[in-house]
Amino acid sequence: MKNVGHDFKAPKQTDFKQWLKVELLYNSGFSYHSCGCGGPGYRPAKLSEVEEFIKKKIQFLNLQESNY
Repeated sequence: MKNVGHDFKAPKQTDFKQWLKVELLYNSGFSYHSCGCGGPGYRPAKLSEVEEFIKKKIQFLNLQESNY
């Protein structure tokens, strides 16, 4: 069991693609935590979108770090 955040909405138990998506996001550092006001931000709806989402977020974070 993992704490993925209070904004997490669990997929159906039999929806293996959605559970894999959640696992990939969580293992890459993305969860569903927020202050409760605006939600955790965008999360991909489909498993096929996860790789590109993670790649863009890593590029964005690396760009931010290089600006300091």
